[in-house]
Amino acid sequence: MFSDVAETPYDLRFRLLGVPVRVHPWFWVISALLGSSGSRSGLGLVLMWVGCVFVSILVHEFGHALMGRRFGSDPSILLYSFGGLCYTGGERTPRQRLAVLLAGPGAGILLYFATLGVYSLAYGVTPREHLALGLPFLGVEGDRFAAFEGIARMGDPRAQILYFMMVQVNLYWSLINLLPIWPLDGGQIAQVLLSQVNRRDGARWAHGISFVTAGLLALFLGIRSHNMFMTIFMGYFAFINYQALQALHDASRRGERDDWWRS
Repeated sequence: MFSDVAETPYDLRFRLLGVPVRVHPWFWVISALLGSSGSRSGLGLVLMWVGCVFVSILVHEFGHALMGRRFGSDPSILLYSFGGLCYTGGERTPRQRLAVLLAGPGAGILLYFATLGVYSLAYGVTPREHLALGLPFLGVEGDRFAAFEGIARMGDPRAQILYFMMVQVNLYWSLINLLPIWPLDGGQIAQVLLSQVNRRDGARWAHGISFVTAGLLALFLGIRSHNMFMTIFMGYFAFINYQALQALHDASRRGERDDWWRS
């Protein structure tokens, strides 16, 4: 998705755990724009949001990178726009590909639980209160009394805001990333699994599922939600999967169908 992102003089570059990381300027711009919407107004809150997004997405990509390294890859990471990409390369078995794909969301979920642990130790927030505070991000109404108790324990408004930012990015976004929508991790996982069921048409099936899922979510969000970002996000994914299906169809008609499955 980001394989053709050109380098710029303003890229931030560093190595962490031996993995080269490049951060494109658009990552900061898009993150700041997302942070300036809704209730996150004011420079301090925007910077806090950008910091949360940077750390969280970096942890996610390192999940992919470290698992890829375990299978002999030499990974590198790019953060761009509102996401990231981990280049791992090399040939892997389907099980290894699944492990690499699952390691990214898995790292985000671990960071979510680490956040809960820190807040439990620092402020005494109980598991019941964490559950009540996290359920609304999944569209489920939690125990309001427990949620109020959890917020009251934190005291400092900055600690409360940081908590909700970390929950949103590492719980909500990680679960969204597992939806069967290509090129999200969940869509790539679906492609690997379906290609094992039908090596010839697995990719086509995965793009079809991605197109329908993203399209329905975009429609639902457009009607029932005020989250314009997610509506556009899902609409864009529906569009690129429609393009992928058209490309596969055209290649098949021209007799240029990819026969990678024969090997």
